[in-house]
Amino acid sequence: MKSGFVMRGIGVLALFAVVFSSALSAQVEPAFVREGVKWDQYTKFLVKPLVVDEVKVLKPPYAQDDPTQWTLELRDLAGVQSIFRDVMRDELQGNGGYPLVYADGKDVIEVEVELLSIMPWLKPGGDDEYAGYEVKTLGSGEITARVELRDSTTRELLVLIEGDKAVGEKYKEFTRANNVSNVESMFRAFARNLRKSMDKVHGK
Repeated sequence: MKSGFVMRGIGVLALFAVVFSSALSAQVEPAFVREGVKWDQYTKFLVKPLVVDEVKVLKPPYAQDDPTQWTLELRDLAGVQSIFRDVMRDELQGNGGYPLVYADGKDVIEVEVELLSIMPWLKPGGDDEYAGYEVKTLGSGEITARVELRDSTTRELLVLIEGDKAVGEKYKEFTRANNVSNVESMFRAFARNLRKSMDKVHGK
C-alpha cells in the first residue's frame, strides 16, 4: 500500500507538469520532470529576474516581406521585467503565501523564466502609422518562453518547460495600455498556477 505522501507526490508531479499550461500553451508538455522530488521540502521561492537578454523579435506571417527590422526598445523590456517581478511577488507571497527570498536554502525552490522570442502583431514603435485609426487585434502577439525550476542549493533541474503562448486572448484596441494589461495577465496566470501547485503540496 502506498503512503499518503507517495500518493500525494504523484498528484503533485502531475500538477507541476501542467503548472504552466495556461501560462504558456494548452498544448505544452514538460520537456523534463525529475523523478523522486520531495516537493514538500520547499516552502520558499527564489524568483530570478525575468531573462530578456537575448529575446528575438519575430515578424508575424503577414509582415515577412517588410524589409525593415522589428526591434523592442530597452525601456519596453525593462517594463516587462518589472511587471513580472511585481506579479510574482503579489501572487506567490500574498495572502499567507510563500516568502520570496534572495539566498539559496534547502527549503528554497528557484524559479527562472526566459523570454526567447516575441512576435508582436503590429510593428513596435509603429503607432504613427495607425494614427486616426482604431486598430483591434486578438491579443498583442505571441511569445516563446523557457521555464526552469531548480533546487536552489544543488542547482538540480526539477522541471523544464518550453513553449509558445498567445499574449492576450480577447480582441482589444492595439494600445500600449492594453498590451501591458495582456502581459500582466499572462504572468499572473503563470504565478497563480505555481502558487496553486505549491498549495497542493502543502495541503492548503
